[in-house]
Amino acid sequence: MLPGRQPSERDQTMRLTFLAPALLLIAVFIYWPLIYTFVLAFHQWNLTSSEMRFVGLTNFSGLLDSPIFDAALKNTAIYIVGSIPLKVLFPLFIAPAIWVVSARRGIVHKSAIFLPTLMSFVVVSLLWMWLLNPLVGIGNSVMAMLGLRLPPLLSSPDTALWTILAISAWKIMGFNMLLYLAGLASVNRDQIEAMRLDGAGDVALFRYLIWPTLSPTTFFVLIVTVIFSIQQVFTPIDILTHGGPSNSTTNLFYMVYQYAFQSFNIGYGAAGTVLIFAIIFVVTAVKMRILESRVHYQ
Repeated sequence: MLPGRQPSERDQTMRLTFLAPALLLIAVFIYWPLIYTFVLAFHQWNLTSSEMRFVGLTNFSGLLDSPIFDAALKNTAIYIVGSIPLKVLFPLFIAPAIWVVSARRGIVHKSAIFLPTLMSFVVVSLLWMWLLNPLVGIGNSVMAMLGLRLPPLLSSPDTALWTILAISAWKIMGFNMLLYLAGLASVNRDQIEAMRLDGAGDVALFRYLIWPTLSPTTFFVLIVTVIFSIQQVFTPIDILTHGGPSNSTTNLFYMVYQYAFQSFNIGYGAAGTVLIFAIIFVVTAVKMRILESRVHYQ
């Protein structure tokens, strides 16, 4: 089609023809499950039965009154808040430190930090299960050489959640670091030299040059971290603690899995999914409303 010419009916038909397969896949595998999950949230259904009964808001009230919900909601908040310094702020300070070193050394540092990102969460979880095993784990062997004993990090309610969070951050941190390094590629090094000549120190460079440049990337990383933080700890929870001890590591995401695929209570699982969607939507909308005006777009 020539520039400035209105698309003909044939052009419109061709566009729809090429878009149809993608739109069909999106409708079948994304939008229909979302709609059906919302429908299931108002029905009582056992996955092994064909009978489905409308119960209104009973699933939501029963879920809110369940003994696991309070612990799951509290732990979800801890996972989200705890992920911000570990997955957002820590890589934010690591990336400039690696960016200023020589190219050869920078490749070594980036590879070492990014390596865990290439492994699946299953592999990462099994690796840390072996490292933190209080009987035969390598961590216990190293501590024994120092005359110390490795505490039961995964079997203690006081430390299990923080251990899961640290493992998740170790896995994700390298990817967020690369996002920040990509953002730093737009920084003009001549500006740094000019600021150095004017007497600017590292703090001034970060505050007046690097931080404004990285604010869009930081905003993106923050939003993605909040949305996916409870999903990213699902596999470590399932492999390492199964939500225990005493529900100290479970979260809303794992609670939905337990109700839907262990207890086969699809109504409770769907109601939990709707609650997760509502919570994440509200938190993300509030953050975008508050923080987007503070982002410096070039």
